[in-house]
Amino acid sequence: MSNIHSSAVIDPKVEIADDVYVGPGCIFEGNIKIGKGNYFTSSVYLKGPLVIGEGNRFYPNSYIGHEPQDKKFSPETEGAGTLIGENNVFREGASVHRATGEKPTTVGNDNYMMVNSHLGHDTVIGNENVLVNGSLVAGHVEIADKVTIGGNGVIHQGVRIGTMAMISGGIGMTQDIPPYCIAYYMRTIGSLNMIGLRRGGYRDHIKPLQKAFDLVFKQGLPNKVAVAKIREELGDDPLCEEFAAFVEKTKRGIAQLDVVTRTMKTR
Repeated sequence: MSNIHSSAVIDPKVEIADDVYVGPGCIFEGNIKIGKGNYFTSSVYLKGPLVIGEGNRFYPNSYIGHEPQDKKFSPETEGAGTLIGENNVFREGASVHRATGEKPTTVGNDNYMMVNSHLGHDTVIGNENVLVNGSLVAGHVEIADKVTIGGNGVIHQGVRIGTMAMISGGIGMTQDIPPYCIAYYMRTIGSLNMIGLRRGGYRDHIKPLQKAFDLVFKQGLPNKVAVAKIREELGDDPLCEEFAAFVEKTKRGIAQLDVVTRTMKTR
């Protein structure tokens, strides 16, 4: 049986699994379905449409499923809502806004949203990502898996971030960041995420990825030509193919190489 504090306000429309803990001052409003093993510490505010998978943990003053910050969107419109996967952590003040479009704002599994981090409307993030304190992700952003956004990092609307990319704290990104790359400075790419690749067990892929990185960022080639060369020369490497496919699909453009590393070899 669920353990729900007497001060919690639960809409009759809410469906809660048997073993969920709901702490003092929580408010659950609208069409919400909550799976097993979720833990709401206190003062968590949920708004539907919202589906929450199993084993998530929500800390005080986290806000999930509220109206998007879009002047064209009526607060009375439910829309596609928000979808939360499993085993995610939402620390104090974390917020996720519901979608304006036909598909829900989506958070995958095993993500960690630290204090005062934010996901805007219609964002889609995969698994095992970390949003450090104060990081802000605008609407319609796509984040793959194992991405880290540093403290107070800011991601522009519509940007795509590839697998295992890392964005340093305190900088903003306005264009796409390919898989396995690090952004050190504002709006630019610095290098491959060498430490992440080694720790992740991808040592055998580092040299091919270095070549793919150089083709995109250091040869002065149009993206279309760079992608073709990656597939011709490195197509047998799955991480290089992932890199090429990401670059090929960009709409906002790929962030440029920063001036500090432009003439240096990728280490």
